[in-house]
Amino acid sequence: MFPSQEKIMIKRRLQIGFSILSSDFSSLGTELKKYEKIVDFIHMDIMDGNFVPNLTFGPPLIDSLRRRTKLLFEAHLMVANPVAQWKWYAPSCERIIFHIETVKNPLGFIKIIKAKEKGVSLNPSTPVSEVRKLLEYADVALLMAVPPGFAGQKFDERVLRKIDYLRKYINVNKLKCRISVDGGINGTTAARCISSGADIIITSSWFSSGGAAGKMKKLRSL
Repeated sequence: MFPSQEKIMIKRRLQIGFSILSSDFSSLGTELKKYEKIVDFIHMDIMDGNFVPNLTFGPPLIDSLRRRTKLLFEAHLMVANPVAQWKWYAPSCERIIFHIETVKNPLGFIKIIKAKEKGVSLNPSTPVSEVRKLLEYADVALLMAVPPGFAGQKFDERVLRKIDYLRKYINVNKLKCRISVDGGINGTTAARCISSGADIIITSSWFSSGGAAGKMKKLRSL
């Protein structure tokens, strides 16, 4: 299943995203300002109660937050019909990511998304080989390390092999696509993901537990 080629070592700058999913929604503007200088972007988990068993927020909230920071906004569309909804988020979110499990023709869909950056995500149970044909057109491949829908779930070890697979495939084929990981991220799991070849780490509750600046500095030194 996995390429036999060894990883081609390429110097990569780690990107860190702050997910607002576990934040206090009554003070989101303050939350963004708190992390503005230590993260690279804000991750928006958009859930519709259909693709995942949870409901979060939509364009009005994101549009209002757009005025509070210049950080890149990433819209993670955990929705049943991203083909019909992605345009709602394009005005405020520079990066649009959809789940491969929700689209009949993901290759055709990723080609029509108009955003500064675009990407594809896959659930822990989805084979990583499913996204290979999309990587040429994607800026980000987001690997879920937990079933999407709720924060605080246990990190799924299978994602490490997926990262390793994509790292080799991307390097060998000289693609620009970056590897992102979301779910169950703490100091230990983040380090393991980076060691396996991840370019981007997304977390929320780990930041909120204190010492965020020190934690981010340590990650960037790995």
